[in-house]
This record gives sequence, C-alpha cells and structure tokens, in this order.
Amino acid sequence: MSETRYKRFSFLDDIEPYSLLRDLLRSIPAILAGALAITMAFSLYNESKYQEKYTTTATFVVMSKNYSNYVNNNLNSASKMAETFSNILNSDVLKKQVCRDLELETYNAVTKASIIKNTNLLTLRVTADSPQLSYKIMRSIMNNYTNLSQYVTNDKVMTVLAEPGMPQRPDSSFSIFAGARRIFMIAFGALLVLFAWMSLQHDTIKSEKDLTRKLDAKSLGVIHHEKLYKTVFERFKGKKEGILITDVTASFSFVEKYKKIAASIVNQSRKDGSNIILVTSVQEHEGKSTVSANIALTLAEQGHTVLLIDGDLRRPSLAKLFDIETEKGKELPDLIDGTVRFPEILKFEEHTGLRMILSSHSYPNSTEIIGNAQMREYLEALRNSVDYIIIDSPPMSAMADAEAFANIADTAILVVQYDRVLSADINDAIDELKTCRASIAGCILNDVRSLPGTGSVTGGYGYGYGYGYGYGYGYGRYSRYGKYGRYGKYYGKYGPYQRKKSSSGKEDSSDE
Repeated sequence: MSETRYKRFSFLDDIEPYSLLRDLLRSIPAILAGALAITMAFSLYNESKYQEKYTTTATFVVMSKNYSNYVNNNLNSASKMAETFSNILNSDVLKKQVCRDLELETYNAVTKASIIKNTNLLTLRVTADSPQLSYKIMRSIMNNYTNLSQYVTNDKVMTVLAEPGMPQRPDSSFSIFAGARRIFMIAFGALLVLFAWMSLQHDTIKSEKDLTRKLDAKSLGVIHHEKLYKTVFERFKGKKEGILITDVTASFSFVEKYKKIAASIVNQSRKDGSNIILVTSVQEHEGKSTVSANIALTLAEQGHTVLLIDGDLRRPSLAKLFDIETEKGKELPDLIDGTVRFPEILKFEEHTGLRMILSSHSYPNSTEIIGNAQMREYLEALRNSVDYIIIDSPPMSAMADAEAFANIADTAILVVQYDRVLSADINDAIDELKTCRASIAGCILNDVRSLPGTGSVTGGYGYGYGYGYGYGYGYGRYSRYGKYGRYGKYYGKYGPYQRKKSSSGKEDSSDE
C-alpha cells in the first residue's frame, strides 16, 4: 500500500512550480490565440447550422361533462384527465393525421403538451421552421384531437381557453456571441492543460535531483538565481552582465555555494594532482563565464594562487565582467604567437590578487590558436607557477574549442543552466568530454529559480548575520569592515561575542 502511495505522489514531487508557471506565462499569447480561433470556428459552425424556430401556443381547460351543462368536477380527476389528453396530443396517431390533413411527408415540428401544476389547464406548444407551418399544425391538431379523445373517455371534454395566434417573431435570434464565452473558457482551459503537460514533458534539468538522476556525472553544487543590481551608468554602458562574489550585493548563501564547489575542487586536486580546470557548457548564455570567475575568486580569496584564462576567443566576456580594459595586441593569441611576453598581458583583481589573462576582441581562428602546440606548452609551464588554472572555454555546441581545451586540461566542469538544455544534449556533451584527456569533475546547476515560499532563493536560515562574514570589500554596513562584516563590531551567532554570552549566561555588551 505504501509503495502504491509513493508512486502516486512521486510524479507530483517532480513538478517544479517556477518552471511550470514560467512556461505557462510564456505560452499565454499562444493559448489566447488558440482559444479565440476555436471559439470563432465553433461560432461560425453554429451560425451555419442555425435554423430559426417559431412556436404557436394554445391553452385548454379539461372539464367534466354534466347532462345539463359543463361544470368543474373533482380537481384531481380533472388533472388526471388533462394528463390523458396530453398523451393524446403527443401521440404518433395524431401526428400522422396532421400529415394527411396538411399533405406533409414528415411531421417537421415539435409538439409539447404540458399540464399547469395543480390545475386542470393544459398548454400545447407547436414549434416549426416557419410561422405558417407552426400555426397550420396547431389548427390541424385542434380539429383532430376530439375524434381521438372519444376512444379514451365520453364524460370529459377539452375546451379552448386561449386561441392560438400566428407567431410574429422567431423564438430566439442567433448571435455570434451566444455561447462564445463558454466555448472560449473551455478552449482556454483545455489549451492550458495541454501546455502544462508539454512543459512537464520538457526533459530539462530543474533541480539537483534531476541533475543526479538524469545526467551521467555527479553534482558539484547548485547556484540559485542571484538578483543583479546595476547602477544607471552600468546599464547605460552595458556592463556587469553577471554577479561576482566580491560584489557587496552578493548574498551569504551565494558565496557559500561557491565555497563548497571550491572545496570539492581542492579535494580532487589533492587526490590526483589536477590543477588545470576547464569550465564549459553545452550552449551559450548558461553562465559559465560567471561561474568560472567566481570559482577563481573563491580559490584566490582562500589564499591559493589562481590564474583565470578567458579561453572564449570568439566571444570573450570576462573582461567585461571584471570591467577591465585590454589592449589589442596584448591578449592570449599574441602570447601564443610570441608577440608579447606573459607579464605584459597579465591582469590582476584588486581585492583577491587573482591573476587573469583576458581578451576583448574576437578571433575567428580561435580553434587553430587553441590547438597550437604552443598553447599546451605555455599551460604546462604555468602549471608549476600557480596552484590552479581556471579556463573559461566556449560552449561545446558552438565550436570545437572546448574539446581542444579538454585535451589540455586535467579536469572539466560542465555548467548546466536551470531548465534550458535537454538532458539528452547534456549527456551527449558529457560523453564527448569523456573521450578527451580531462576527467569529468561534475556538473554545476546554475541560476536555479523558485517561487517565493517553495524553496531557497537567496539562502537558508539567517546565515547573513550568523557568521558575520561580510564579503564586501568597502567600508559599508555589510562590508569586510562594516558592522556585520568580517572584522565588524558584532561577530554573529558563532563569533567570540556570542561565545562569551553563552559562557557567562548573560549578555556582555563589551566590544571585541
């Protein structure tokens, strides 16, 4: 029983609310267009099939017959008799007689005889395609029902209370909007369900569970979406496309995620001695450049000597991310062809001392440059001068540059953006990397989104003040030297101030 219940709800567990809602919101224009098209089609079909109907009505009273005159007898008896006359008026015998009188091939009308509740009154309605036919059928029925009623009773009679008249207008006029709202709502709901099903069938990576279950590589971590704050100047210049851990707006959990990834890299390096690390992705715009930059910054902040290389020579982005200008003729290709020396192209990140080789210009012959034997020689020479070399390579689907770097590097990390690339395509990229020299360290799920209240967005439970790290590098409230910073006045939940409070059993307001 428990296994059945688990299987029943396991499908619901796989639903990722943010992804589903986002896909549905993106599909709203298509859903609205489809619902309107279906509504118009049904409305035009109903209009083509619509036939105006006309109804003639007559009212009769059923009475008990006395030898001297017509008087009302017992109401119950009269009501039962009215029911009998109703059956007569609806009988096929009467309909056939009407067809003979009017020389009709078929009885093209609807006859309805009904009793007015708790009375001996009977209403007869005849509905036909024209007012003339409706009136003629009514008159024919009134002329013939007397003969048929004699076979049922002799002491009851049905007398006309209200004479029928020729109908002047159809029962209802057709409007293209009649029922359109209902059709639209049904069509909209059906299409909404259809697009929701299509979204659920979209086999992408939406959680760490998806990553470990669907991909042939282990998970190195999950980076949640971090809101990017831009100044007016940065928006105007088009700068700052990603957020770095050195940014004062970076959340505590964002920084901690990269610390965990860096710890995995360090542990792996200690085991196999690998220190040339390739960071790539399957497609463009998956955030590999930001991830590689933050991994390098995290390692550098921990005291390691790190060299970050922008290997995406066709679409370099690290220079823009760090807001550092480079000169034409003093970039990586110029080092490879021997035009410049290594110190001339080296850049530094001011806070961590991270060493960088950046590019701002596009090189169409990037594959030849990377595949050059000189590239391998330079990286091998640099291997012993730094602790780690992080290479930001082009995406694997764009060109063969990533595979060329993978044959030089020791380890490869694949960045997978949340709900973007199909699992099959990611596994194909992993298989390609497995054929190269570099071993697969794992995958990083990047830019994970979630609805408020459904999962972690920027962090866990009060980490921001618990440790009081403050990863900014200015003197603001949350910076390294600010109130909540690394050297701030208050040290947080696990700082010396908190330990002193716990040991004394009361709060000590003295500054550390």
